[in-house]
Amino acid sequence: MTSKLNIFLFCAAMLLGWSCDQSELEVSKDAIANVDPKLEGTWLLVNGPLDVGLVLDGDKSRGPAWITLLKDGKMRGHSSRNLLGGKYTTKDNKKIDLEVNMLTRVADNPFSTWFMEGVRTASEYRIEGSNLTFLNESSSRQELIFAKLEDQCRPVLKDNALYNAESKEVDVVINQAYQIENCLVLDVTYSGGCVEQEPELVWNGNLSKSLPPLASLKLHYTKSDDCEALLSRTYYFDLLPFFKAAGYDEIRVNVIGLKGEIMVTKQ
Repeated sequence: MTSKLNIFLFCAAMLLGWSCDQSELEVSKDAIANVDPKLEGTWLLVNGPLDVGLVLDGDKSRGPAWITLLKDGKMRGHSSRNLLGGKYTTKDNKKIDLEVNMLTRVADNPFSTWFMEGVRTASEYRIEGSNLTFLNESSSRQELIFAKLEDQCRPVLKDNALYNAESKEVDVVINQAYQIENCLVLDVTYSGGCVEQEPELVWNGNLSKSLPPLASLKLHYTKSDDCEALLSRTYYFDLLPFFKAAGYDEIRVNVIGLKGEIMVTKQ
């Protein structure tokens, strides 16, 4: 009798365990967002009006435009200092439904309106290489073309010797510095035109004892350029390894060539 009882209890436990496992695997269809995994990530707008990402004549209402598409179908973004929020789903034949709203009204300008209308009216998407294009049903509208932000970002180097070494470009002016997700963006001008190069952003490894701590960074150019054309460049740097090395999720940053300091926060 005891043997039969043990067999019964064992079978019951097995059936109960199977039932629990099955219930854990069951997910409501309403909770599953239909999204293309290739869309996930942060995308930086690379076309549009010429003043994208720049500050012209003291007008600080203009700024970078980007969107972050999450795997649960939610989206967030930024346009001309305004925060965006919404959701999206994808369908067959690369169709897309976007519901996006402007969460703040810090600045209303033609660019912000252009960007929002472009996102709201997008009906299809196309991914070519590392670029994403939102297509509209009307061919008369301008397409929105984005680049994957993570493909643009390079790490901040922790190197005290390189920080103290002389940079080959000494007339660098950082016009603007801002954070997009976990990427630091620097809009830079300097004289040159004969040598194409990507500078390193170098940290000497030191932090002030204040909270949040202050870190000093420097753009280091390894090549000299004797030409005198005034160049404008935008550089992107990955902050995640920087936060990990510093041991803080919020840091004040002073970049040589930038007037003042900025706060960067782990996203």
